[in-house]
Parts: sequence; C-alpha cells; structure tokens
Amino acid sequence: MASDNFAFVDAHHHLWDLSQLHYAWLTDKPFEGHPSGDYSAIKRNYVVSDLKATGAPVNLIKSVHIETADGEGDPVRETAWLQSVADKDGFPNAIIARGELMDANNEQQLDRHLEYANFRGVRMLTFYGPDILNDTAFLRGFEGLRKRDLVFDMDADIAHTDKVLKLAKQFPDVRIILGHCGFPKQRSVEYFHAWCKGMKAISQAPNIACKLSGLLMVDHDWSTGSITPWIEKCIEFFGVERCMFGTNWPLDGLYADYATLVNAYRTIVTDFTVDEKKALFQRSAETWYHI
Repeated sequence: MASDNFAFVDAHHHLWDLSQLHYAWLTDKPFEGHPSGDYSAIKRNYVVSDLKATGAPVNLIKSVHIETADGEGDPVRETAWLQSVADKDGFPNAIIARGELMDANNEQQLDRHLEYANFRGVRMLTFYGPDILNDTAFLRGFEGLRKRDLVFDMDADIAHTDKVLKLAKQFPDVRIILGHCGFPKQRSVEYFHAWCKGMKAISQAPNIACKLSGLLMVDHDWSTGSITPWIEKCIEFFGVERCMFGTNWPLDGLYADYATLVNAYRTIVTDFTVDEKKALFQRSAETWYHI
C-alpha cells in the first residue's frame, strides 16, 4: 500500500534493551493474565534499529514511546536511556514515562524527567491496580502535570467513565490521551454497545484524545473487519483531530507484522479525505504530544 506522500507518526510503541534497564515483566515473573496471552516471543531486545526497519515500509517519521521498564526503581533512568537513543538515532520523538503521581516527591521527579528534551508526560497503570483517579494524593500529583503542561497517558476503560470525565473537568487544560481505544476487553455485541456508551461519554471532554491502538491484544484472530467497528466508533465520537493511530509495537507484533497493521488502518479509513487521513496518521499525534 505504498504512497509517495504517506507518512506515519506512531502514537504508541515500546523499546527495550534488557542489558540497559530492568523489565521485570520480561525477565522475571511473567505478567499473569496479560491480555496478549503468551508473550514469550518478545522477551528479547527490541531497539530503535528494529523500529526503523519495521516502520520503513510505511514511512515512519516520528514516534511516541510509552514506558515499560517496570522493574526500575527510578523511572527517570528509562527516560535518560530513551533520550540517549533519540539523540543518536532520531526516535522516539516523545517520551511518556512511568508516572509516580501519588509519591510525595512527584514534582521533583517530573523536573528530573524534564531535563530530557523529549519527555512529554507520564502514564500510570491504573487499570490493573487500585482505583486511584479520585484519590487526593493522585489529584495533587496531577496538579504537577498541569503546572508543567505535561500529558497524562490514560490507562483506563469504560468501567472508569465517570471518574475519567470528572478528572478531565477538574483539569481542563491538561492533555489526557486515552490509550488503546479505551482498551475493550471483550468482543460480544453487548459489550460493544456498553463500550460505545462509555466512549461517547468520555469524548465529551475536549481535553481527551483517543489512541487507535492495542486492539490486537484481545483480538488475537483479528482481521481488518474485526477491528473496523471499534476504530470507526472512536473516530465518530472523538473526531479526527482527537484520534491518532498507534501500533503498540512490539506487543501487537505477536499477532501481525508492523506494515500489515498500519495498512489495515489505512484500509479502514480509505474513504476519508486526504486531510482527515493526515490528522489520523500524523497531525493529531504531533499536536497532542508537541512533536
């Protein structure tokens, strides 16, 4: 699906070098119940040269890296490593670090991250842990993001709809980017309707954008047709200026190669205008992540 003027900004991917940082989920105890299933095939280094090689067929021009070094006691170490990679090889262009928003020294940690030019914000894995979105300490930490004009990569699903909306309204000038289409966990008709209701509600907050990514973690026997309804509804609810495509690489690489996935995305939006496609594949990620 070659095109001379097609360019792709990957809004969600990961890199890891097992000799540089501690990735407990890759080297220690496996993540029990991970939606991707058996991920042993990716328990190896995945570095920027791999990203460039896999992204070349779809003209990958920029990328957003999402934290993954869960075994590191100091998340700034991952930011420092990624910045050194970016300085040498040009990717990633935005770094989303592991968030420690509930820690008393959160603001000092954010300032340490900000010593690295490509740092753009944080993610906290709220989805498997306690419900923290209305916790006093979390909200205090969120104020630290607001003061620094940083992104919050939201790991939440439709079960958190009310709390997500409340957070967005409390901090209307913080850019919140909802990961993986709200991470739908099931593929039943009933679940789809419930997911639509929740996503439509979340989309009412203008400071929330949506990443079109991660669908293969649950849909292991995916096809372009099977992921189309989820992507179309996200775009319907959020609009092209608040939607951006990501690959979730290399996790989604367990079930497709990089170019196959990106070209499936392109097929889904074939009938969109040139400008709408540019928003989805490039401009929205550049705008929301300031890259």
